[in-house]
Amino acid sequence: MRVITFKVDEDLLQELDLYAINSKSSRSEIIREALIRYLKDRK
Repeated sequence: MRVITFKVDEDLLQELDLYAINSKSSRSEIIREALIRYLKDRK
């Protein structure tokens, strides 16, 4: 897999981190799944 970098505001990052802790997932897993769902919905 490739590594990408992007900017996100602090509030969204805190929400992501809290979700990651609660779901026992990594940031990368959550972002990857969200991106897959977003792209599928856009088709």
